[in-house]
Amino acid sequence: MLNKTFKTTVLMITHDPFAASYCQRVIFLRDGKIVNEMFKGEQSEKEFFDRILTIQSAIGSDKR
Repeated sequence: MLNKTFKTTVLMITHDPFAASYCQRVIFLRDGKIVNEMFKGEQSEKEFFDRILTIQSAIGSDKR
């Protein structure tokens, strides 16, 4: 609401995919580096949440 009403940027840092699903843009970090980025677009929170979980799972299973 703050973002839309006041046209201001809100930066939220979380490990919670449910909370992240309400954002318009999610940036994934690993060891301080950006490893993925996604935009919500016209998706519902549920659809975006599912995509976030998929990316989190893939990032978590990456072998170094």
